[in-house]
Amino acid sequence: MYDDNKTEKFWNFISRRLGAEAALADWRLKLGDGLDFDKLHRLYLAPTGKMAEVITCPDQCDPSCGFRKVCEWEGKYEAVCREWPLKSYEIEKADALFFTIKPSGLLPEITKILKIIPHIEEFGKEEDTWKLGVVPLPGGKSATVYMTLKSWNHEIMDLIYRLNCEEHKPYILLVSARKVIHGTSEKILNDMGSAFVPLNEVLDFNAQTELELIRECNLAQLVTPSTPEPEPKNIFRKCGDAWEVRYQGDEKFILTNCNTGAAYLHFMLERPNTATPVVEIMRSISGESEDYTSVDHVDMDEFEEGFSLRDAPVTGADNIADETAIRQYRKEAMLISEDLEKAKKSGNNSMAEQLQKELDCISAAIYEAVAPDGQRKKLADQMKRLADAFRRPVVFAIDKVAEHDKSLATHFRNAVKYGQNPGYFPTCDVDWHL
Repeated sequence: MYDDNKTEKFWNFISRRLGAEAALADWRLKLGDGLDFDKLHRLYLAPTGKMAEVITCPDQCDPSCGFRKVCEWEGKYEAVCREWPLKSYEIEKADALFFTIKPSGLLPEITKILKIIPHIEEFGKEEDTWKLGVVPLPGGKSATVYMTLKSWNHEIMDLIYRLNCEEHKPYILLVSARKVIHGTSEKILNDMGSAFVPLNEVLDFNAQTELELIRECNLAQLVTPSTPEPEPKNIFRKCGDAWEVRYQGDEKFILTNCNTGAAYLHFMLERPNTATPVVEIMRSISGESEDYTSVDHVDMDEFEEGFSLRDAPVTGADNIADETAIRQYRKEAMLISEDLEKAKKSGNNSMAEQLQKELDCISAAIYEAVAPDGQRKKLADQMKRLADAFRRPVVFAIDKVAEHDKSLATHFRNAVKYGQNPGYFPTCDVDWHL
């Protein structure tokens, strides 16, 4: 248990935000009790030059709101209640100014407390990420210590991949809280023998606004030097809730937000130069029963107009594509909605606008997929719909691959064949590790 004069608020406050910045009024509201806030402001916070459009409401009179709009009038600033304008109050301009961590103040203190040999510098062009220095390891070796204040899962995942490529050996990553490291990110760390440390569990400010340990932490004991196994040249394998990909020995990358298409690709890579009925692939990926009759040799001319796929040997197959896609769309829509709500609450309007556009696109796709037309289609039409529904997520996944590796995307575009019996038909042998 922590002592009463310790506070966990600092790192927890950062971990709950989209970025490591907030209006000064919000910093004060969340951290003002239990420590010398003026000292914290002076030593460890720095202005960004951006103004907040909203700040957290200290009264919380309406549970559905929680924020006050920042309004400027003739050089004066007010925090305006959306429901009760008469409850508005005047604030200083600095209260509406965004402040972030001051690296020159905070980072040297962290290296001192955690006994890191300091060599503080920014990590490339990464925002809110620094190389702090090294800790000695047995045998005259050392491990580099990095720190990030990122909290978005995809940003953390991308960062860890870049750190793996930079280090090629175990390292230590300091993060604001354990919850920002999701399963896939932790697996990528573990693959390198690296470790992460949640700062809210080991280090915080006391009542005198001095950094100190709240739990013993020996960084050197967290990593063991090892020689990683050589990686295969070609990889396309599941990695938590994402996909780990590499082609012809180039740099590995993580493929996210296209699970259905990636799963279809994985199925075909397991069976090179083999045409497989589209229904079989969809059933395999969606978890539907495999007790069916193949439609590989169905003669479309044998079926009369109005014949439904439900009447064909492949019972129920007409909805598999839609159901699989809809489940994926709804999952992505739920995640984007959560991030959108966070962006709105933090006043990050540009991020909220971008997320709203993504949500609108997915919502439109869901509407198109589930809107009933009330018509029974011919088997040929339904088979075409299945083939189209299979092709779309695969093309989308390959487009996502192109963002990381254009040569692999070109290879897939040339080798993947679509239609009712799609497959992967490379012009040369590729030894995929799946």
